[in-house]
Amino acid sequence: MTAEAFAHILENGSPRLAAGIVLAAAVAGGWLTRRDARAWPLSRGQRAGVFASVLLAGLAGCALPAFFAGDVIGKYALLEWRGPKTILGGLLGGFAGAAVFKALAGIAFDTSDAFSRGTCLMLAVGRLGCAARHCCFGVEAPAWAGWDFGDGVQRLPVQFVEAAAVFALFLFIHHLHSNGLARNRRLFVFFLGYGLIRFTLEFLREQYAGGWLGLGFYQWLALVAAAVGAFQIVKRTPRVTPACAGTAA
Repeated sequence: MTAEAFAHILENGSPRLAAGIVLAAAVAGGWLTRRDARAWPLSRGQRAGVFASVLLAGLAGCALPAFFAGDVIGKYALLEWRGPKTILGGLLGGFAGAAVFKALAGIAFDTSDAFSRGTCLMLAVGRLGCAARHCCFGVEAPAWAGWDFGDGVQRLPVQFVEAAAVFALFLFIHHLHSNGLARNRRLFVFFLGYGLIRFTLEFLREQYAGGWLGLGFYQWLALVAAAVGAFQIVKRTPRVTPACAGTAA
């Protein structure tokens, strides 16, 4: 696929509808995150700093990977200022941004759980915007399973598949939250789960970025997200000390 063909598919989408859906996703996810953050024992300035660091670093993380993706995505990123964005980079960037800010501000309280449900819900709804925008489309598919995104080719609407999978992940994380399970690890359950979902679905997505060793650029990013999630889950899981066997008489 050429950069021109990729641009043609995007031109047949509905940017306004996509923007409306993304806005709704941001409002829903932001409201839930703010609600889950009410228990933070932080000052107003510290709370604002955490949210600002996540937002700014997340936006940078969404945009920067396209310039290193190669192939069509790399070319299109240079041609279009609104160029391709990736939630994978946004997740990693937001996590890094919060970690740096909290280290500089001397904040030891773990704030990660508050971002788990909201981020997951935001992504589940936001993927519907991708379908409206005609980005992130799938590979060619039979007519009964395909969708014409504007180039006359029936393609798998993988955006809907991802939205459904991420919403199922949201329900699981909501269960953890409601039952007080996996404390300080719920965001990383999301990282691990979404990383694996995205890695798998990339096999069904049109490959218009570069890659290495038989895997696409975004599959490598998905593996990084999953690895960060798995590492943080292990790191944050309390160690259970075996009980003493008893004292001999």
